[in-house]
Order: sequence, then C-alpha cells, then structure tokens
Amino acid sequence: MKNKAAHLFTVLGHPLILGTVYVFFMAAANLPSRQAFLLSVLVVGFIALPITWHNLRKLKKGQYSNFDVSDQNQRKGFYPFALGLFLILFLSFYFLEFPPAVLYNSGNFTIMLACLALVNLKIKASLHAATAFYAGISVFSISMTGGIIIMGLAMATTWSRWELKRHSPLELLIGAMVGMFFGMISLNL
Repeated sequence: MKNKAAHLFTVLGHPLILGTVYVFFMAAANLPSRQAFLLSVLVVGFIALPITWHNLRKLKKGQYSNFDVSDQNQRKGFYPFALGLFLILFLSFYFLEFPPAVLYNSGNFTIMLACLALVNLKIKASLHAATAFYAGISVFSISMTGGIIIMGLAMATTWSRWELKRHSPLELLIGAMVGMFFGMISLNL
C-alpha cells in the first residue's frame, strides 16, 4: 500500500505534470483568457512535449535508466536540454509581449533550474521536490486553499521520492529548500 501511494504521489508531483498544471492554474488566474490559453499552449509545446519526447527517446536508447532521469550523471545531459527549452520559452514570452510578471516568473523558474543544474555537479537535488515546493508557495499569491493543497502535495511528493529510493534525505532537503527559496521570490514578483 505504501509503495502504491508513493508511485501515485511521484506521478502527481512529477515536474512535467505538476509544473504544467501549475502554469495552467496561474495563467487562468492572472491573465486574460486568450493570453492564458496561448501561454499554456507555449508551455506544452516548448517544455512538456519536448522533454517527454527527449526522456522517452533517451530511455528507449538506454541512455536514461528511468523517465525521471534519477541518475546524477544522466542529469548532466538533461539540464542543458531543459534549460535551452526554457530559454526558448522565455524569449517567446518576450517577443509576444506577455506581461512583465510572466517574464519575471518564467525567468525565476529558469534560474532555479540553472541552480539545480549547478548543484547537480556535486549532489543530485530533487527536481520533484523543488518544483512542488516552488508551485506550492507561488500559488499562495492567488489562493490560500490552493497553496495549502499544493504544499501538502509537495510534502507527499518529497516523501514518495524517499520511499521509492530515488533520493537521499539530503537531496530531498536541498531540492525542497531551493524550491521554497525561488517560490518565495515568485510570491513577491
């Protein structure tokens, strides 16, 4: 039962799933509907689908041991790819003249990802925990209830990564702290 719950929370808290839902939620709450729709399409098209395709391709070729890229050495190749996609997304937002808050928040998340890439040179911080805590804290800017729910999911996701033996407690703590730090920045943007 514990293992099934851990698998459920690791999927619900997966950065591609939770991150995309977070973007949809925040866009719908903060932007006019047409702009929110365009932003959501761009995130799916420039981030979620390419990373899914990339990870599945690497997994099929045996270059990744799992879809989550849980191996520290394998992440060294993942982060440059992901950061390139986030840079393209940021530039798209800039050229399409999205509001400054969109630029600030997407830039903030990209910087968080770059920090995790640097941390990964020494220790594999949890991207699941970082993304979940980032989203949880950020959502407090529009909904106390939503923030509490996402923070609960962040804690459950962090536990799931430990339960499934994908991360050590230190890796989870670092991921959570990085996510909270950049989430606080997002909250103040």
